Amino acid sequence: MYNLHEIVKKNLHIGKIIKNYKFMCLLLNQEEKKGGRNKKLQFEQWQQYFNWEKQGQKFVITEIYEEPIIKIDNQGNNIYNVYIEKLMLDLLVQKYQTSNEKRIYLSRDQMLQALNMVNINYHYIKYNAKDTANYIKVDADNIKEFYDINNRNLNNAVERTLNKLSNRFLVNWQFVQTVAVKEEEEEVYNWSKKEYKSKEIHRDATDEEREIILIYEKIIADEMGFEKKSDIFLCGKYLEFTNRVCDRLQNNGINILYYYKSYDVVFHKDVVKELDKINKYLLDYEERKNVKITLNGIVSNQIEKNTKNRHEEAKEELPPIMGKRRINKYDYKQMELIRRADKNYIIETEKIVDAVISHKMKNLVDSIITYNRKEKQKLEKDIE
Repeated sequence: MYNLHEIVKKNLHIGKIIKNYKFMCLLLNQEEKKGGRNKKLQFEQWQQYFNWEKQGQKFVITEIYEEPIIKIDNQGNNIYNVYIEKLMLDLLVQKYQTSNEKRIYLSRDQMLQALNMVNINYHYIKYNAKDTANYIKVDADNIKEFYDINNRNLNNAVERTLNKLSNRFLVNWQFVQTVAVKEEEEEVYNWSKKEYKSKEIHRDATDEEREIILIYEKIIADEMGFEKKSDIFLCGKYLEFTNRVCDRLQNNGINILYYYKSYDVVFHKDVVKELDKINKYLLDYEERKNVKITLNGIVSNQIEKNTKNRHEEAKEELPPIMGKRRINKYDYKQMELIRRADKNYIIETEKIVDAVISHKMKNLVDSIITYNRKEKQKLEKDIE
């Protein structure tokens, strides 16, 4: 059977325009579907590998995924779904029972951590790949690839579960632009820095705030020489970019400390009844712990399995390439294959999984910061 993923990577590229559905099927070596439902299912299959925009009959390719989005079974479930749904319902019920509130408001990384799909280090390491690579002794490009591939898959799994709950009229959810603003009238004591600082309030951005963030993003992107936000991500400059935007906002007297995207989930109290159907009762401490550990293990195993597949594919593809031409460090595809075919690729990815996914891992942030500070001081001393 043909490999649709390989055909997509060979025949499509971002920005390519395919004039109609018939030519798309020819390019992908697939038969044309006559029925509306059959065509819809075919489109859903394609969206595991790439995405597009429609312009009349034309398809404009907007994304091609390095790794296919998590495979879906005949019932529309992904491999994580049953565990995510249990924990998601449990999270909503806990919120309702402790505060009588029917709303949760979490960033993407906070949601992944609340479901135990990642650990406490995930968010920090995402934006500090180089420092982390020095500390755990791995290639920084392997950390970058790890997030490029897996961040999308994990978020996609969460959003599929939210869509399923929405389909059953249990939740209504959306992404919102969130801002952290300074509450001038109230200060809190920062024990680590031993100083008082203004209290932060996190809330939805107003239309005016969203517009001004966009204005300053464009200004900073121009200064950094980027035309697209996706290019900033690919160059590993997104943290620098957002820091500079926030600095410019504050220097111009705008009360926005930082901003991010959040899940805004409003739920119906019937989620309690829905959880009863699954578990007969709200998850107790031990059961919640076991479900979280199981989901965490599945995430780790799936990532490691996909890593081994990429390693084997790279080893098969690399020899013919190397026989035709010399190593070109400016050839991204060639350097990627060399890195993936390396014997340390699997070992290093397992280290990354331990650092950012494993529920057993302690908080590494202070250790990473301290280690890199000492290394910098040592280097400066050697230079002197």
